[in-house]
Amino acid sequence: MLCYTRKDIADWTHFFARCYEMAGLDTTDRVQIAVGYGVWTAGISFQMGCEAYGAMAVPVGPGNLDMQCQFLVDFGSTVMCCTASMGLLMAEEIHRRGLSDQIKLKKMIFGSERASDAMRDRIQTLLGVEHMFDIPGMTELYGPGTGLDCSHHTGIHYWADYYILEILDPETLDPAKEGEIGEMVVTTLKKEAVPLIRYRTRDLTRFIPGTCPCGSVLPRHDRLLGRSDDMIIFRAVNIYPSQVDHVLSGMEGIGSEYQIIVDRREDGRDYMLIKVEAAQSVGADQFETLSKEISGQVKKQIMVSAGVEMVEYGILPRSERKSKRVFDNREE
Repeated sequence: MLCYTRKDIADWTHFFARCYEMAGLDTTDRVQIAVGYGVWTAGISFQMGCEAYGAMAVPVGPGNLDMQCQFLVDFGSTVMCCTASMGLLMAEEIHRRGLSDQIKLKKMIFGSERASDAMRDRIQTLLGVEHMFDIPGMTELYGPGTGLDCSHHTGIHYWADYYILEILDPETLDPAKEGEIGEMVVTTLKKEAVPLIRYRTRDLTRFIPGTCPCGSVLPRHDRLLGRSDDMIIFRAVNIYPSQVDHVLSGMEGIGSEYQIIVDRREDGRDYMLIKVEAAQSVGADQFETLSKEISGQVKKQIMVSAGVEMVEYGILPRSERKSKRVFDNREE
């Protein structure tokens, strides 16, 4: 549990409204908020920022696909705020119900989890939205809304007038070199309750050098690539789930969903299986070829041997919140 002063809430609302401005919204937009409401920093912050900016908030909360679809049609929502997993679930549901011609959705804002390129491509194919934005944040640092990528999508502009961001090597804590991936470490500048001084977030990213085409003077960091404590040590190789995601996102014929399963067998050795969902247009007769291609790319790019199991499109579970993709079954 963390606490906030009245000024903290006002500051948070102010820079969250800045997120909507960065995304190019105006007061005619209708923002469907499909993230959790309750005693945590989710739905209420999206709503406060929306109301302060002057757009119309549609506070649906997560889940309830029937209501989500009904509100998209009845309210003509132009923006949807949700997790990337929820965005994919909605895209598939809208496509299944044949509602594409009845909705006015133009933009989606994703928070709480990494949105892979494959997920984005699938959502874009099904919905045809103009833009998909990433919104980072964590409860310790106010909550969601600590930055947003602009419509050029060349990195996340973060609010350097509210906090100092450092990117450090997670092991040595030395500053990462320009363009090098490291752990985000933050120091708040204006927070009254629970101020932070060089707080380790465990989130991994890198600074984006240069000036953004949008002309903003606000600095940028890359999309969150994972967490330092999500690292898998597999046969003495350090692996981040984002590395597997990167390999899969660059391949044809596969869908957006995957799972990484690590087991330790009776021989004492560790084994990795990657379950990969095929694209909707791919038949079972192509699974063996795709499995070999994926296994080869994993070996080439990540330097580990992993088994690959292809499954039909739609087999792997969808989530209204965050998708769980790593299953480490080894005994401690």
